[in-house]
Amino acid sequence: MTVPRRIFLVALLAALAAAASLLWLWLPLRRADARSLLAELPPGEGLTVFVDARALRQTGLLQRIAGEAGAEDEEYRKFVEATGFEYRRDLDAVVLRAENGRRWIVAEARLDEDRLRRYFLAHGGRCFSGLCSMQGSAPERQISWVRLKRGRWGIAVSPDPLAAAAFTDERPKQGLTGWQPPEAPLWLYAPAAMLEAPEGAPAWVSLALASLRESKWMIWSAGARSGRIEVALDAACGAPEEAAALAARWEEILKALREAAAAARDKDSLPALLAQGQIRTDGAFVRGRWVLEWPRLERLFR
Repeated sequence: MTVPRRIFLVALLAALAAAASLLWLWLPLRRADARSLLAELPPGEGLTVFVDARALRQTGLLQRIAGEAGAEDEEYRKFVEATGFEYRRDLDAVVLRAENGRRWIVAEARLDEDRLRRYFLAHGGRCFSGLCSMQGSAPERQISWVRLKRGRWGIAVSPDPLAAAAFTDERPKQGLTGWQPPEAPLWLYAPAAMLEAPEGAPAWVSLALASLRESKWMIWSAGARSGRIEVALDAACGAPEEAAALAARWEEILKALREAAAAARDKDSLPALLAQGQIRTDGAFVRGRWVLEWPRLERLFR
């Protein structure tokens, strides 16, 4: 069974979070502050991803997943040559929010501002008052950026070529709306309204996402427990009764996945791994937990 690209991306993010969290407590360097990065985003609500690239680099996982430098397309290689920025080496942390066809990014990175500005100007871009912009791969993909503080940058991909100016708006930024980022090096948050299965998704994916659309929001995160990897799903509902109904539907989905995995003698596919989850309610929340060995997750990448 082939998982569509968007679903595979979500699964990949969850697997990355789980693997990195295994060594999360042992890292010698300071951890990236997700809350600080989130506070830099313009007001809004949307699917949000946080990556502590420094932590992933320390564990060696970033190199394992991304591969060695030089395997990318020609356009990216030219960008690296012109700016000196290579994400495997120079990106420390990033938070990305997607909403209404726009992307807002706050990155902690070692970037040469002068070289980046020259790159934009050489590709038909414009720079003024600390903001640079250029057209991306399509007219509606206008890429703009501003420097926020030492080592921190605000980047926008939007139909508006000046969208990055929103990062420097002096009006108070909007706080988080009812959720808090988990203490993990990689996590994914999504409002329920954005949880829609792509065309051609497996039936179990469609059922799982359809049930989660009845919640307020969900977060995938991870942690370490007794030398194993713990992946977590937390979904907020409007009332305990709604949480109980959602948990019951997820129990049915996991039961079906377990039966299918047993019949096919399947142990290492994504459905088989998800089938091992445990679901419970906690007031108006649904909590899902998957405790796995990293080698089994690693087989997903082969």
